[in-house]
Amino acid sequence: MTAAARRRVLCLAGSLRAVSANRSVLEAARELAPASLELVLYDGLAALPWFNPDDERDPLPGAVTGLREQVAASDALLIACPEYAHGVPGAFKNLLDWLVGCPRFPGKPVALLNASARGSHHAQDALREILRTMSAELLDRVSGTVPLPGTGCDRAYVLAQLEPRGELEALLKRLARALESA
Repeated sequence: MTAAARRRVLCLAGSLRAVSANRSVLEAARELAPASLELVLYDGLAALPWFNPDDERDPLPGAVTGLREQVAASDALLIACPEYAHGVPGAFKNLLDWLVGCPRFPGKPVALLNASARGSHHAQDALREILRTMSAELLDRVSGTVPLPGTGCDRAYVLAQLEPRGELEALLKRLARALESA
C-alpha cells in the first residue's frame, strides 16, 4: 500500500498528565498500527484557550485553528480519554466544545479507546452522548478497552504486556477495516 493510500487518524488523548495511560496507549498504537493507517498524536490539549462563544469569530485563536485543521485533514479520530468524577475531564470537554463549530467535524468517524482496567464507563457513555450530539460517526464496533493499570503506565509498558498489546492490535485492525470499507 502506498503512503498516499494510507488513512490518517488523529489520536486525541484526554489527559494532561505527562505520563498517562491514555496518551501511552495512543503512542503504542502508532507503533502497532497496520500499514494502511497513519496515526498522528495531537499534542495541543494544554494550549487550547477555554471555550468562549465570543471567540468563535474570525480570527479564531491559533491553537483552535491548528486543532480544527488537524481534524479536517484526518480521515478519522481515535480518542483515549480518562474518567474524572464519573465524567469527561474539563480540558478534554473544552477541546470538544471548540470542535462543535468546526465545519469538517460532522460525519467524522470516531473510535473510542478505553484504557482503564476498571472500565470507567461513565466517561465513555458521556463521550458517546457528546459526540452523537456533535454529529460524529461513532464506530462502536471498532471501539474497545485496552486494560491498563492507570498512572505510571508508559508506551513501553503497553507494548510489553501481551493482553493490552493484543487488544490494541485487534482494535487497530478493526479501525483499518472500517476505514477501508468507508
